[in-house]
Amino acid sequence: MAAGSEARDDPYAGLRQRAYLFLREQDGAVSEEALIEHVFGSSGNPALWRPLLRQVLGSDDRLDLRADGYWALRGTTPARNDLLPTDFVVIDIETTGLRPLRQRIIEVAAIRYRGGRRQDVFSTLVNPERPVPAYIRKLTGIDEPALAGAPVFRRVADELTAFLGDDLLVGYNVEFDIAFLNAELKRLGRPPLINPRLDLLPLSTQLIPGMRRSGLDAACLALGLESRERHRAEADAALTALLLARLGELARERGLTTFDGLQRAAAARVPVPKRRGPVGRGRAVLDRSHLEGIPHAPGVYLMYGARDRVIYVGKAKDLRNRVSSYYSQPLGYTRKMDGLLESIERIEVVETGSELEALLLEAQFIRRYRPQYNTQMRNNEAYPYIKIDIGNPWPRVTLTRQRADDGAVYFGPFRVARSARETVDLINEVFPLRTCARSFRTARSYGSPCLRLSLGQCMDPCTGMADRDAYRQAVQDVIGFLRGERDEVMARLHQELVTCAERLDFERASRLRDRIRRVQQLVLSQQLLAETEQRGTVLIVTPSPEAGAREFLLVVRGRLWAQIRASVDEPDEDVAARLARSWERAQQTTMPAVDQESLDQVHLLGRWLRKYAGHPAIIPIDAVPDWEALVAQGRALTDDELSFDTRSVPAPEEPLPA
Repeated sequence: MAAGSEARDDPYAGLRQRAYLFLREQDGAVSEEALIEHVFGSSGNPALWRPLLRQVLGSDDRLDLRADGYWALRGTTPARNDLLPTDFVVIDIETTGLRPLRQRIIEVAAIRYRGGRRQDVFSTLVNPERPVPAYIRKLTGIDEPALAGAPVFRRVADELTAFLGDDLLVGYNVEFDIAFLNAELKRLGRPPLINPRLDLLPLSTQLIPGMRRSGLDAACLALGLESRERHRAEADAALTALLLARLGELARERGLTTFDGLQRAAAARVPVPKRRGPVGRGRAVLDRSHLEGIPHAPGVYLMYGARDRVIYVGKAKDLRNRVSSYYSQPLGYTRKMDGLLESIERIEVVETGSELEALLLEAQFIRRYRPQYNTQMRNNEAYPYIKIDIGNPWPRVTLTRQRADDGAVYFGPFRVARSARETVDLINEVFPLRTCARSFRTARSYGSPCLRLSLGQCMDPCTGMADRDAYRQAVQDVIGFLRGERDEVMARLHQELVTCAERLDFERASRLRDRIRRVQQLVLSQQLLAETEQRGTVLIVTPSPEAGAREFLLVVRGRLWAQIRASVDEPDEDVAARLARSWERAQQTTMPAVDQESLDQVHLLGRWLRKYAGHPAIIPIDAVPDWEALVAQGRALTDDELSFDTRSVPAPEEPLPA
């Protein structure tokens, strides 16, 4: 009665007893496939029966599933195996992306094995302290509400590192996991993990016949291994342990007999097949219909998001190839790229005849639409001026967002605000000018010395002791420096750099070196701006999207003043008349100084004209131009003469990472 009652309460008791007796007959250990056949009477696909077998035997404290994929009687000492490790920790993590320095861990799991048997588990969600991309939520099933109550990494770091100890770390692409763990430890100021490691990724590509993809899914599928809960850290770690056992069997078939040999095989450089699955690539979130009708031609593409707003503008020498590249874009490298790809509703293209025209049109569109995913030209507030208020009795050097008609000397605008800020800081460090905001127009402004005076960094105008002529000379030196007369200042800075190195103050030397580099770039940029403004009128001839036509770009003081398309059947005199009218309007117009609106175009054309000075498609305009002759000259240029190698000419906007 008792036995019958037990059988009714536990329908699997008979199956467990059947497995137990079979293991005893087999000297205490047997492969999972053999156990499946004996318990269920099936010799079919083991992957279909494996989950049920583990459900049936999982609660039997007499049995153990070893790391080598064998079921054994608990307490049975496994036969000596010099190939597979017996003491190790399998690790796996889930993250918000692929870059350890930019992305964060959201889940970590480690399973400790001793004597080939599973001993203990460490597993926890980790609050990344940032949003989780949509494709990661879809991939893992881990959402932000689940992470909100999870500990941050610093709360679990001690327990995790203690759990790992000095053990051998086993993982699939284990260097990825360790790189993320070390990045998190570095943020906490802790030493990195230096444990020995065994990577199953190169082993799989070498040992599994016909493996075409490199992921853990592909390796397990090829060997008949499966998990009900993929892309979760603990489940993947357990699956990795089973994979280790199967790879051990394949390694023996290849003649490997020692663990050292296994490690050497894992360390071998084997080409890894490119991942072609949809997960983790732009094609996972982009609609294929976006590519319809996009030509293989230069031009500009506009990406539209919700409410039909332009969210990104880009240019390309080949529109089709450039837009197609977003479909293979790896997800997880930057939150900006992930956000862009997830927001695209449609893509519109504008074909141009040349990349130069595409660059100019891109700048126009960015100013017009202010797309949220374009960076440097997103708003004009990123373009400051350096101001020297020479109308003040004691001028100072500051940054300002606006250029006013107040008698001050202005430099800029500058496309990189950080470089402009560092230049002002450097000037105030090298030149003993005041930095306080006092007007010095009344006696009340004098008499109160500041900290810079006590440090010897100011000429002392606040106490009335400064030499006005010496102060004015220092101001003129600053103006000269910003205009390109920088040899003396740079010599002083380089000498300070050498002094820092001699004192072994490498940290300050590194900061000073980076500052010098950025200041040099800013001064060179200012020189380019001035050079472009002072340049005379030029005519740039480029191909046209219209077959056989030519585009004539009239550039006046670094600005694109007019763009005229000369169709094949339009007479030279008509094209010349249109160019002449545009040129006459330019002569009658007072050209304003370069401002924040025109900066990008002037900067772009300035670089272009400097790089391609003397190019046959760039024609200088005389004081009294013969427009018909110029049109004929432009039309006579061959396709080769119209070509520009633009690879080293940077666009005015820093592109998104590829």
